[in-house]
Amino acid sequence: MRLSTSMKAQRMSNEPADESPQLAWSLLDGVPSMLAHFDVDLICRFANAAYVRGLGVDPAKVVGVSMAQILGSERFARREAHVRRALAGHVESFEDAGRAADGAPLHLQITYVPQRIGGAVRGFAVEITDITVLRLTEVALRDSEAKFRTLSESSPLGVYFADAHGKRTYTNARWQEIYGLSSGQGLGDGWTRVLHEDDRDRVIAAWRDMAAKERELELEFRIRRHDAAVRILRTRARPVRSDAGDMIGFVGAIEDITERKTDESRLRASEEFLDRTGRIAGVGGWQVDLLGGEVHWSAHTRRIHEVDEHFQPSLGRGLEFYPPDARARLDAAIKSALSDGTSWDLELPFITAGGRDLWVRVFGEVEHVEGVPVRLLGAFQDVTEYRRHRVALLREQELRLESERHAAELDRLLTERGEMLDVLAHEVRQPLNNASAALQSAASAVDELHEHSASVRLVRAQTVLGQVLASIDNTLAVASLLARPGPLRRQDADIDTLLAVSIGDMLPGERARIRVERDTRTRTASMDMSLMRLALRNLLSNALRYSPPGSPVVVRVGDWDEPLALVLDVSNGGAEIPAERVQRLFERGAKRRANDASHPAGLGLGLYIVRRVMELHAGSAELAANSTTGVTFRLVLTQQADE
Repeated sequence: MRLSTSMKAQRMSNEPADESPQLAWSLLDGVPSMLAHFDVDLICRFANAAYVRGLGVDPAKVVGVSMAQILGSERFARREAHVRRALAGHVESFEDAGRAADGAPLHLQITYVPQRIGGAVRGFAVEITDITVLRLTEVALRDSEAKFRTLSESSPLGVYFADAHGKRTYTNARWQEIYGLSSGQGLGDGWTRVLHEDDRDRVIAAWRDMAAKERELELEFRIRRHDAAVRILRTRARPVRSDAGDMIGFVGAIEDITERKTDESRLRASEEFLDRTGRIAGVGGWQVDLLGGEVHWSAHTRRIHEVDEHFQPSLGRGLEFYPPDARARLDAAIKSALSDGTSWDLELPFITAGGRDLWVRVFGEVEHVEGVPVRLLGAFQDVTEYRRHRVALLREQELRLESERHAAELDRLLTERGEMLDVLAHEVRQPLNNASAALQSAASAVDELHEHSASVRLVRAQTVLGQVLASIDNTLAVASLLARPGPLRRQDADIDTLLAVSIGDMLPGERARIRVERDTRTRTASMDMSLMRLALRNLLSNALRYSPPGSPVVVRVGDWDEPLALVLDVSNGGAEIPAERVQRLFERGAKRRANDASHPAGLGLGLYIVRRVMELHAGSAELAANSTTGVTFRLVLTQQADE
């Protein structure tokens, strides 16, 4: 500044200047800042070209003129306090605003630097920088930021700004609401704390990749807020660059799409359900826009027609899938609906695009707007299987009616057979019973006369007659069992009585061979006494017949707790039953071999009757023992817990 003062003094005195001061003067005039020097009397001793241009005055009215005159009273008054402090030896730096010569806003950065010579302040240098553009830019930036914040705070989306490393530096209220975080909690990396544990690594990696590659980001992820609520979010972010192209950060928006995702999921589930239901029920939908001519088929309607999603349906093309007669019926139904609004419901033959013959049910109606038909719509159902089942059902109904007629006829025949069996039982068995009684009486009389040979013949006659009676009884029993219409009528019966009457049915000479052994104190059991008597009588008869003459037959009475049952074992000392006959022992017709001299042949009904009687009692008949020392048959008569 001393150089400038010296230069100015030389200029004012018009003394010739050497080359160096002239060069310095030229350089100072080229500086864009406004430079000047005032002495202690506030007289301008130097001013460069920029200073003169900035004031917009005549250069001749600057140097040698007082500061008050140069600035004017108003501007000088604003700066006077700073001038006094500069003259007191303080460096002063301040801003001043005003208007340029053309009236435009003007913002100046002013610095006063005291000039000391010999320790005393001899004046001060002035440096003025025009910061108008800077200040206007700052104002515009503040206005823009205010507008941005106003827009951001009123936005339905969460808005955020992140630095070049992805750390949040700003979030709006909606962002904080979505994340459940305060303004401070969401800054920096704080937002990552609420990322869902299954998505955290993926989201952080995506942000790092975006920051490294300085590219845009679009991402869906989940968060788990502090209130434990899980939300689904979608974010979009893009880089922000300076005017020089340098990356300064990222601006982004966040949207809570939880409800949308839920609705989309429900919609997909509903569509899948409707499609699945349509496939199961064989029902599709269709629609014809009468104004635009567009035809829409649902996915299942296309499946029934066997066409793909690229097939473009039309009303005419749709009718081509029907045979001529069916096409005429459907065309007439459509015309009737358009003329008088009548809906239709038709079952028609149908040929798919693949050539398959089907039956379809077509429902349709017309939709009117202000009395004008605008749309045909309806449903389309594959009823091929339904018709097949309906035909089968009609056939089944016919067969059932025929079966019912046959059953009625069979009931009539069974009734007649029962009546005939009753007649047979009375007309045939009664005379035989009378003959048996007469033979027994005659045998007693012969015994009194000691006619041994006659007595033997009578016993033989009694035996033959007994076998005839047993065969008749078994035949009648089989007929009765086969014709039985319903379940048994069980009653509580005395076990000893059952044993006594069954043994009493044996020939008098054989009864003494039968010995009863009791392993239980049970006195009664639930049974049909007549049928159990028949079963036990057949076992006793077989045991006596197929065991050595005079050998004992043992009836052992026992019981079981699990299952609850009365158990009757009939044992004899007869020969072992051959293995090939054991499997068919209780079948009808399974009798002893006719050529077995030791065992006379029978009709094969006795053991079959035993098995059927026990089955009717929900019990069983079984071969309990079969060896060379004897045979044991077992009857298991099951009982209910309350019996």
